[in-house]
Amino acid sequence: MATTAPLDADAGAAARTVGYFALWRVLWRSFFFQSATNYERMQNVGFAYCMLPALTRLYRGDALQAAMTRHLEFFNSHPYMADALLGASIKLEEQIAAGRLPPAAVQRFKRCMMGPMAAIGDSFFWSSLKPFGAAWAIAGVLSGIAWAPLAFLVLYNMFHLSMRVYGLFAGYQYGERVVEQLNRFELPRFSDRSHYLAGAFLGIGAALLADDAMRSTAAIGDGLEPVLMVLLAVIFLLCLKRKMPMLLLLYGFAAACVGLVCGLNALFPLIG
Repeated sequence: MATTAPLDADAGAAARTVGYFALWRVLWRSFFFQSATNYERMQNVGFAYCMLPALTRLYRGDALQAAMTRHLEFFNSHPYMADALLGASIKLEEQIAAGRLPPAAVQRFKRCMMGPMAAIGDSFFWSSLKPFGAAWAIAGVLSGIAWAPLAFLVLYNMFHLSMRVYGLFAGYQYGERVVEQLNRFELPRFSDRSHYLAGAFLGIGAALLADDAMRSTAAIGDGLEPVLMVLLAVIFLLCLKRKMPMLLLLYGFAAACVGLVCGLNALFPLIG
């Protein structure tokens, strides 16, 4: 029969804490979070692998095996936001090891929070930050800023690494209340606003590419670039208001750029 304090064989278990060295090991392992993703239980192996340095500080023998089994259940969330759940789960495991919580507490917490964390991470990183940075980089390259792709990588990884580090240590400090701390950043609000900026940069990039294509072929359409820029920006903003997926906009933008260049070169081939 399961007990509230799984460390009956170790009298000093209740006084144990994980410590920051183990947390840094958990952070390092979190970069391989999705290495063993499977169709049956999704990211459960990655989650248990990340938890192992902390669990070995709290449990021994059969208690360690039981703790690992708890974290091998189904788990699926955003890989960047999962660090906050890792930190909070470690905090809960400390309380379980001390006998203050039942083992099922950490399982309930993970089941309740993995979905909302996935939704926040998907909307912020996948649907907002990455398209916004990519659109800015495209417009930058077309404007002659050769280092724009490097700036995009720096910007994106600065956000994602900061979220990993802060999420893990805030989760360990606040436990189940880590959600309140993450809510202060208002990531969903930023996600909504960044869509408009990404659309504007895509429109600017399309206008710049059209201008370069016209300069390299025939001198037609001079003076129409500002009008084209405004029209394309309005089109993208209208698409965003209708909730068109940002990835579809990016791929559509790339296809339109290629088609525009090929069409202009076909109609007005270079001389010489």
